[in-house]
Amino acid sequence: MIQNGKLDDFAFCEESLVRVSRTFAINIKILKGNSYKGLLLAYLLCRIADTIEDDPCFPVPFKMQKLCEYSELLPPSLDYKDQIKNFLKDIAFKQESDSSDLLMNTIRVFNEFVRLPDSMISVISAHVKEMAVGMASFQEKGSDKGIIFLENQEELDRYCYFVAGTVGLMITSIFSENSQRITPEIKKKLQERSVAFGLGLQITNIAKDFYGDRERGWCYVPRSFFIEEGIDPVKDSFEKKQEGFVNAHKRLINLALTYLDEALLYTLDIPRTLVRYRLFCLWPLFMAVESLAKLSRDQNLFRGRTVKISRDDVKRIVRNTSLAVMSNTALKYMYNRTRKQILENA
Repeated sequence: MIQNGKLDDFAFCEESLVRVSRTFAINIKILKGNSYKGLLLAYLLCRIADTIEDDPCFPVPFKMQKLCEYSELLPPSLDYKDQIKNFLKDIAFKQESDSSDLLMNTIRVFNEFVRLPDSMISVISAHVKEMAVGMASFQEKGSDKGIIFLENQEELDRYCYFVAGTVGLMITSIFSENSQRITPEIKKKLQERSVAFGLGLQITNIAKDFYGDRERGWCYVPRSFFIEEGIDPVKDSFEKKQEGFVNAHKRLINLALTYLDEALLYTLDIPRTLVRYRLFCLWPLFMAVESLAKLSRDQNLFRGRTVKISRDDVKRIVRNTSLAVMSNTALKYMYNRTRKQILENA
């Protein structure tokens, strides 16, 4: 809806979702009611924190300050508009983008956020706050010169917990809040795999974005993965140590696959009658495992080329999982067929 010549706040949020994440816009739109609105707004709130973390022009101390200030906006207080104005007043982007536009319109997201049920506001606030504070803690590594590394798998898992595991937990809470068919017993089973779901998707993204992340000064593939292959990841080139780089990257792919296996079980634990919840999880899960299959066959990312699934792949995934959504047997077969391709290239 347009009011006074501009989109109303919720329409702005819906449009922003499409602009900042075409992938998640697909599966969020399958939801209805408070699940739809809650997860849409939760995603945008997380994306605001991501925008601060990812901007290459913000100095490290400024990022840490702003991430902590952002966390203090949650849960929203009665004077949240004034607090957000203070939060935004010294933020300036050298290059505008859809993400920067979203961040500068944080008030519009909060205007809709405060209209959610109190229980959902509480759940979403807790997880986004934990995410922002966790991101701030990792920015301390950015004070070093040169490429910044995560040191080992433990540190990788901890980072991914803050940026994605918290989202997995939040999704489970929102689902549980909005469906009585998720009994306490089912919720417990989902909670046990919520973090793994988030880690599987995040580590897949890290595997896809290896080259781009290095270009902006970060390497989320742990340093230990390279060292164990006899590689100095700063000094050694891909051309001279190709086998070692590929092996370190395949180790990351296999780690992501381990977590995606848990994500499949998470999805299959959702009652079959909750078709929309299942599809919400199935689409990014199958996109992730297909991305890993493609990465396992194509090492062009080490030469700066993007490796990703096509739009036709996305359409096929949406179509096939929609047809099989109520059959655990069919979903397992489809997943394992793609999984096998990854193992064959390991």
